[in-house]
Order: sequence, then C-alpha cells, then structure tokens
Amino acid sequence: MEIKEISEALDRIEGKMNETAESNKAEMKRLGDMQTKFARELMDVQQNAVKAMAPKAEAKSVGAQVAESGALKAFAEGSATKARMEVAEVKESAGNPITTPTGGVVPAYRRPGVLAGAFRPFTIEALFPTIPVASNAYEYVKEKDDGFVNGAAFIAEGTQKPFGSTGFELVSGTVKTIAHLARISKQLMEDAPALEAYINQRIVYGVDLAVEDQITKGDGLGQNLSGIFNTAGNYTAHGATLADLGTKNASLLDLILFAKTKIEQAYYRPSAILLNPLNWSRLQMLKNANGDYYLGHPATVAPAELWGLPVITTQAVAVDQFMVGDFTAAGTVWARQGLTVELFEQDSDNVQKNLITIRAERRLGFGIERPAALCGGALTVPAE
Repeated sequence: MEIKEISEALDRIEGKMNETAESNKAEMKRLGDMQTKFARELMDVQQNAVKAMAPKAEAKSVGAQVAESGALKAFAEGSATKARMEVAEVKESAGNPITTPTGGVVPAYRRPGVLAGAFRPFTIEALFPTIPVASNAYEYVKEKDDGFVNGAAFIAEGTQKPFGSTGFELVSGTVKTIAHLARISKQLMEDAPALEAYINQRIVYGVDLAVEDQITKGDGLGQNLSGIFNTAGNYTAHGATLADLGTKNASLLDLILFAKTKIEQAYYRPSAILLNPLNWSRLQMLKNANGDYYLGHPATVAPAELWGLPVITTQAVAVDQFMVGDFTAAGTVWARQGLTVELFEQDSDNVQKNLITIRAERRLGFGIERPAALCGGALTVPAE
C-alpha cells in the first residue's frame, strides 16, 4: 500500500474517532441531566416523608370542643340563657377501629360490597313452557281424558264407515300476584349502593322463591297456585306394589323406573326426574352385595342421571318425594306480568323517617293440563 493511501486511511479513522467522541459527549450530557433530575425528585420524596412522619396536632373530639367553648362556660355561669356552638366535625376511619395496647388506633379492613347469604338455585319453573297473557284470567280448550273414541276400522267395500268422536272441555284459571315489600333508609340507599343492590337482589330472590315453592307445593286454594304435589289430581300416583317392581329385593331405583314406564304407557315422553338433594345422595350410596356402588364411585362424580333421564335436585321437593315427568307436555306457566321492582317514598310515614319502600312482584298463573304426564309420590319401596 502506498503512503498516500495509508495517509488517507488514517485521516478517515481520525474522523470517525472525532465523531464518536462528539456523540459520547452528547450522551454523557443527557445522562448527567437525567441524574440531576432524579436526584431532585428523590430529595422531594424524602422531604415529604419527613413531613408525614412529623407529629400532628391531635384533633379534638366534638365533646371536647363543646366542653372548652366559651359559650358553654357562659351558659354554665348563668350569664347566657342559651348556648350555641359551632364545632368542627371529626371524621372517624371507616370500619370499627381497633385500639392497640399502646393506645394507637388500627383501622379495620372493610371488605368491598356485601357478603351475601345462600341462594337456592331455581330449576322447576324453566321445565314448563310459558305463555304470556294480557288479562287476569286465562282459558283453554282441553281434550277430555276419556274423550277420544277411535272409530277407525277396516271395512268392506260399499259398507257404512264407522264414526269416531272426541270430547272437549273448557278450562279456565286466574292470574295470581306474588309480592312483598322491604324498607331501607334513604341515607343507606344514597351512601351504600352495594347494600341497596343486595337488598334489591334479596327481595327479587324472595319472589322467585315463592313462585317455585307454589309451583311444586301450592294447594290451589285462595291465592295459591295449583302446584304439582299438593293439588289433588295434578299428577298420577305411582301406586307401585312389590309385585310391580318384580323382585323382593326391589330398590328405589326400581321404583323410579316403574314411574318412568307408567308415563311412557300413557304415550308421553319423560324428560326429567325431580328429587330432594338428600334423596339423591341416598341413591348414590346404594351398593350391591359386594359393597360396590351402583352409581359412580367415591373417587369420581356420578352423573346426575337415572334411567337415561337427568336428575334435577331441589329443596322445593320434599324429602322422600319424587316426580318423573314429561314437563313440557304436563303444564303451563301463564305470565301476566314479569318481575317488577319499584322504589317509592310516599308510603306510610316514610317521609317523616327518611325511608324508602321497595316492592317486588310478579303476576302469573300455573296449571297442570295433563296429569298423566307426571308420575311420582312417596319415594319408598312398597312393603311386602
């Protein structure tokens, strides 16, 4: 390489070194500025912490302010006929304070919201179809249980064809109102929206709870719905005998199968089995002679199913009662008014006491139209 080329190469290298130096100077300046900024911020934080740790003058309670006021002293000395004092409100920490042995106060932790109680799941009403109505009464035409006479037959040519017949009847019902009230203070509603929401949820739950209990256990008298179990003629009693169950070693599983078969013999299609949770657990405990469980195993979860039908457990069904049914065909919920919630102040002495009344209600009817589509009763194996 010639001297000229070497000299040019050295010049280029020197130029790059100068550029790098200038770039490093700019970067060093930027880092220095950032360091200065962070140092100032750290100093501010430390100063604020020192101020926060400094002892503060203890706020006087309302009672102390009153006791030390000049107006009270004048009233006590008889030089004034009344005492009017303006005091500064002392706000306490949220929750109940816990006083420590050293005299300090530790505010209690307040969990957000309201710890709700238990809610029973609702399952039965959804088994039946719902038809909306625009009146407080409803009616429908029903084929009589023994109204169909089949006259169809094979006939010879030129002979009289037989007649068949079908008998009908008009069935009517009325809509019932299920409602209840609750009162809360206006301050509570304004200051604790979570609690207000909880109360609303509870009274709404109460209406739906009453509806489900009426659908299962209403006796049809007065303002009660015509429920499945407690209204005569609303379902077909299984009426099983030991001979019907086919063996002296019959179990509750055999009884449920018998009820399912009885519905099928009436040309309906069973869709579910209703049981109390306690009875379902007893069925899961059944074992054969070797101690093996019929349903599932303690290490697994047994599917809630018997004889190909889903088992619906609910406390709405009494212990030692059961029902197998084609629920879609068996009955109808007649809906006049869905669930409504109203809040109003003009009730009784609410205005005087700053109270708000909450009302929740529904209007509906319920009827079993085909009792043969339901079969059940006492969940006990017939005696010999």
